Amino acid sequence: MNYKKFQTMSKEEYFKKYNVGIRFLFGCDLNQKNETEMISLRVFLPKKHFQEYKNIDIFKTMDLFKKTPLFKELIEQSIKIDFEKREFVMPDFFIKHDIEIIPYFSQGAEIEKNLSKNQFFELLKQNKIKELNYLCFLFFGLFCEEEYKYFCKANIHEEYNIMKNIKFKGKENEQFNDGTCNDGQERLL
Repeated sequence: MNYKKFQTMSKEEYFKKYNVGIRFLFGCDLNQKNETEMISLRVFLPKKHFQEYKNIDIFKTMDLFKKTPLFKELIEQSIKIDFEKREFVMPDFFIKHDIEIIPYFSQGAEIEKNLSKNQFFELLKQNKIKELNYLCFLFFGLFCEEEYKYFCKANIHEEYNIMKNIKFKGKENEQFNDGTCNDGQERLL
């Protein structure tokens, strides 16, 4: 999986490709007790899978889509984990249908907390999780905005960690301190 691809895409590129208001969560429950402690990542199905529903509201779209063989096979998939490479093994089904894993890592159900890639893999390893399974689908009109900010923040923090010890004329480089991202900013990755 090419994590840098997500961090280096312009906002325009990202929105053009991923602006579909549906995401599918794959993950697991870390807590085997009565409480749910989910960790998950997002899976994206290209717009082509929803073209026949484009003039129908989102709720009706999902009711119809849930009856398709594609959906029925999607929810049977598992994403295997390669801990050595810190990568996900894409199921052949994903490759065949141009389904992508969006490396937006989170923990929690009602209150979602963003995780870094390292935190996510560490939780998987600590809990001896070997695969991620289908959890649910979500509707949200602002997925692109939320994900793009997440990738920019990850990019900014990575750049900041590289640059934080470099001083310019006795001052820290403040370009990397605010945690914001804009398309005019030169990326170092």
